[in-house]
Amino acid sequence: MTGRISWVTALAGVMIWSWAAAEPPCPSHDTEASKAEAAELKAEVPALTAFHEVIFPLWHEAWPEKDTAQMKELLPRVREHVKAVSEAELPGILRDKKPAWDEGLGRLQADLAAYETAAAADDQAGLMDAVESLHTDFEKQVRVVRPVMKELDAYHVELYKIYHRYLPAKDLASLREASVALSDRCGVLSEAPSPDWFADKADTLAAEVGVLCERTRALRAASAGEEWEPAAAAVEAVHDQYRRVEALFD
Repeated sequence: MTGRISWVTALAGVMIWSWAAAEPPCPSHDTEASKAEAAELKAEVPALTAFHEVIFPLWHEAWPEKDTAQMKELLPRVREHVKAVSEAELPGILRDKKPAWDEGLGRLQADLAAYETAAAADDQAGLMDAVESLHTDFEKQVRVVRPVMKELDAYHVELYKIYHRYLPAKDLASLREASVALSDRCGVLSEAPSPDWFADKADTLAAEVGVLCERTRALRAASAGEEWEPAAAAVEAVHDQYRRVEALFD
């Protein structure tokens, strides 16, 4: 009788294990993975966005009024935010911006050092200069992160997946599908007006975007075939031209 019970117990254990193994992945895991992917593809650094909470009163209240008392009062918060921004990681889609980001971090840290020195010496002129420099360099850091055109950013999101995922993996099927989406996004980009502040270079931008879309169509055609090398070469050509378009805004 004991042997039979043991056999039944073992069989039940196998059935439970099989049922558990057949269970679909936990939805929360899928959600976490989706969130991680969305964060990787979003051109944003939350720590930099949060920094604006103290930059605003510093620049729009304390500085115009030459209120050194408020500047000193805000210094600990500035110190915390510079530390947080310095420790923040760029999302994957901004990996090409890291040299400019690191250079900007150096400027912010130098601004903070000047701010602290002026505050310790109760140096009004030094505080005014340090706060002005901090505000300027904060704005520069924001421009490193912020897309100059939403249509160009949308194009880059698709190109990022192609260049950093499908190209290294030699995933022709995914590349083929993504190249269609990339072509559609280039169509939207080609019809988008240039930013108002970039009006004097609008013709240059239009010409370079035209080349980008031409290369994007060539990528779509190359990836429709079965050979990997032509498709890979077309990806590199598209990526090089995208960098040319992006550099126009530097």
